[in-house]
Amino acid sequence: MPNNSYMDGFYKFCLMFARLAYVNILWIFFILLGLGIFGFFPSTVAMFTLIRQWVQGNVDEPVFRTFWNTYKREFVKTNLIGITYYAAGLILYIDILYFSSPHTIFLLFLYYFFWVLTGIYLLLGIFLFPVYVHYQLKWWQYFRSTLLIMLMNPLVVVSFLLVLGGAGILLRAIPGLIPLFSGSAITYILMLISYRTFSKMEALTDSSSASTLRTVD
Repeated sequence: MPNNSYMDGFYKFCLMFARLAYVNILWIFFILLGLGIFGFFPSTVAMFTLIRQWVQGNVDEPVFRTFWNTYKREFVKTNLIGITYYAAGLILYIDILYFSSPHTIFLLFLYYFFWVLTGIYLLLGIFLFPVYVHYQLKWWQYFRSTLLIMLMNPLVVVSFLLVLGGAGILLRAIPGLIPLFSGSAITYILMLISYRTFSKMEALTDSSSASTLRTVD
């Protein structure tokens, strides 16, 4: 009996290992299918959507069909978000370049201010995906809602940074993991943290606020 339990656990681990590798390959392929810039947001949303199903316990969800259907369904909406996000990043980049040689204290303040905004901008981009796949909103509402969730959960922000920092160190040490786990494994951990956070928030949310943030089934 103990041997059967051990083998069952080992089988489930290997199966999840293989699924994560497969999803990561799909993620990269569909990014390339969308010519990179137009494929990144829909492909990443498809990956988060599928892994959210796993976190909820729906491990038998068909991988390719779920990924492809989500990619097609969310292509336009996610690219509207993506283009807005890219445009904001370009503006921040231009601002930092413009103030990169400050001659006064005020200009120096603006230079560092835009760097702080850039840090918030990058964090927003990471949080955007779990929020997108969990809540049903208009595409322009995701930025505000994501920012509010970040401000309400500073420990989750720290957890995200630790996960990303640890993953970066690991992938730099073992670059062979990049094509197999660079996106999917990180997504799985981030989605675990996010899903628990969202569940706690929803348990504390009154009915009036719940109508503002409707969860995805």
